[in-house]
Amino acid sequence: MATTQYLSYTMKQPKILLLLVVIALLPLTLVSCISGSAQLAKGWAGTAVHDGIIYVGTVDGRVVAINSSTQSQQWDYTITPTTTIYTTPIVDGDLVYIGTYSGKVYALTIAQGTDRWVYPRTGSIGAIVGSPVIANETIYISSSDGMVYALDISYGDFKWKSEPSADKLKLWTSPTVMGDTLYVSTFDGHIYALSLETGELLDWSFESEAGFASSPVIDEDTIFLGSFDRYLYAVKIGSDVPIWKFPQEKPAGNWFWASPIVNEGIVYAGCLDGKLYAIEAETGGKLWEFDAESPIVSSPVLIDNLLIVTDESGIVYVFDLSAELEDEAMPLKAISIGAEVRGSFYAQEGLVYIRGEDNWIYVVDIDKGEVSWKVPLTIEE
Repeated sequence: MATTQYLSYTMKQPKILLLLVVIALLPLTLVSCISGSAQLAKGWAGTAVHDGIIYVGTVDGRVVAINSSTQSQQWDYTITPTTTIYTTPIVDGDLVYIGTYSGKVYALTIAQGTDRWVYPRTGSIGAIVGSPVIANETIYISSSDGMVYALDISYGDFKWKSEPSADKLKLWTSPTVMGDTLYVSTFDGHIYALSLETGELLDWSFESEAGFASSPVIDEDTIFLGSFDRYLYAVKIGSDVPIWKFPQEKPAGNWFWASPIVNEGIVYAGCLDGKLYAIEAETGGKLWEFDAESPIVSSPVLIDNLLIVTDESGIVYVFDLSAELEDEAMPLKAISIGAEVRGSFYAQEGLVYIRGEDNWIYVVDIDKGEVSWKVPLTIEE
């Protein structure tokens, strides 16, 4: 195992206080949008679709596979009823992978939902909130113990882990892979670059005055991500100053919690202030915006020239990017699923697959503008 370097950094006292407040209040902030709710939601797990099977984590600590042809459960795997799942499953080969808040990574067979391996085999690492990523036959996981872990995808064997930050800074965002480098954003306002092969800290890092709320998104040589200071940042890899931050005059109404997406020189970013922004990637100038009037917690998704966005109230908005969108853009369609949405969703071939906070899977047909079918994620008797 290669020796990893220490993720050292210097923090100002105001930043420490802000970080502690964010960590303490973040779960309450994200779920407090439930009207009249006094309890925390049991995770915001997203959906993945592979060969007609929908994979998702449930609010009662299970991983479920839904057959879209029969519109019924193909299998379910119970981790533990007390486990919260925030991550979105990843399918690779004949396995589906998922991380849990209890600090374990599971590799389940896609055919029957039996566990091929679990890491760690005994005990646990820190809570896993950000979804894992796969590259070079390796799965990479950010952990709340302040470290990034690299595991063999076939057997779950340990490859390396980064050294913890000075105060075991919680890593709640997903790492991002570009070439032979892994990038991770932190709640204290850093972007770190790690060797994909060894986990060693590379020479370049970026520091902001405020912590980063979203996972880094990379387009060519630029990282785009949201911050707790209510700005979206564009940072060129290798630079110690941002190219721009958006909005340009004053901060947005809330955090850019969801990661943006970039397409043909335009950044599409949803905000917890309920607005969707289209931003010129090179300059940070606003092209248009749309006010959903409900927090946007999930990242947008593209299907060809259609931009798909969901808000927390459960409305699916469809924007035609080939049309001329004015400063105050209007969606092509708005489709309500009748349930709140906080997890990431999957879209392909005109269908959008969403896990509602009511523990149901909803499949939205974009062309018809309606929910095509839905199925509960409860245990079948």
